Amino acid sequence: MKILFYFGGFAPVGGIETFGKNLLSHLQSRDHSCTLLCWGQMSPLLESIKQATVPILRSPWRWGCRFNLPDWVLLLIGIQQIKQADLVLFGKLFPLDILKRLRLQAGETTRFVYITPYKPLQPTISIDKRYILEALNLFDMILVQSSSFIDDLHNIGYLGRSEVIPYIPHNPGNLKPLPSQEKLKIGFLGRLVEDKNVPLLIESFRCFLDIYLRELNREGKKNFEPSLHLFGDGHLRQELEQLTQNLGIASSIIFHGSVPHSQVEEAIASCHLFAFTSRWEGQCLAALEILACGRPIVATDAGALPEILSDSRLGKLVPSANPENFASSLTDLVKLIHQHSISPETVRSAYLERYEPTQIGDRYRNLLISLCN
Repeated sequence: MKILFYFGGFAPVGGIETFGKNLLSHLQSRDHSCTLLCWGQMSPLLESIKQATVPILRSPWRWGCRFNLPDWVLLLIGIQQIKQADLVLFGKLFPLDILKRLRLQAGETTRFVYITPYKPLQPTISIDKRYILEALNLFDMILVQSSSFIDDLHNIGYLGRSEVIPYIPHNPGNLKPLPSQEKLKIGFLGRLVEDKNVPLLIESFRCFLDIYLRELNREGKKNFEPSLHLFGDGHLRQELEQLTQNLGIASSIIFHGSVPHSQVEEAIASCHLFAFTSRWEGQCLAALEILACGRPIVATDAGALPEILSDSRLGKLVPSANPENFASSLTDLVKLIHQHSISPETVRSAYLERYEPTQIGDRYRNLLISLCN
């Protein structure tokens, strides 16, 4: 089967990009002929796709251009490639005019699959709804990461085939023990952008410090002080650093900046648990990477996080989060870690029951084959 992953902009780092690498590598290893079509600068992620012997057709257009111009530049080669493909995977919802042109040029047996990187949004006006619905109806199947996302598609009016399936995470490395519990470390892994709502995390950590240090003082452990470690970068970093100064907790929060992919597991292993206060998420591949490394998570109910954390062995979900109740959930999870009720072994075991990478990769393969048969 000839599979074209029509990606669009391929950022140097990101969940959907990492998933694309994992999916293409898996399908290629199962003797399918895969090709990646994208625009953007070369990156370690693209290099790893090339190492998996997946051909990459790329426009060197710089990341972040407006008005969909790079997508239009990519269209000519996209039409050429689609004529040769049995199956076309889309990593984003392209403008309707582009999708119509691609569909028109595809063969009668060519199938279009849209893999949603985010929760579908209900359009606010009828014109938008007709536009989005017409675009969605050009696909033979839509793959989502949460059953609630299917409800959103139905609310828009999409009645075609849709399936719930998580992103393919990495094969986890060797399981590392927790660091010393005398220096509690809470981690965050992701971009410092608005969707991640990191100010709520910082404010929650301040509340957590008040609770935790009060309990330590009662136990006579006055030298212990938790720290929050932010792994990732983004345009909000300076603003967030100023917030830590304003709250008087700058000495307890460490900004590590971007972490090379080869060092992500080491960064995860350096912490006891991780926290996400996102207001907007898709699958959150970072959460799966963290769980694969045996670290539990406290998170808001954004995107597919409720589905991921429906197993209490993996952490705690905080609906309608504010700094106080998020801090309370952090405290509860820390107690479970101290009591050895949650350990790296129990987290990874629960994770592998649902998210073993090869099994999920084969689920994708079987779904795609069923569509083409």
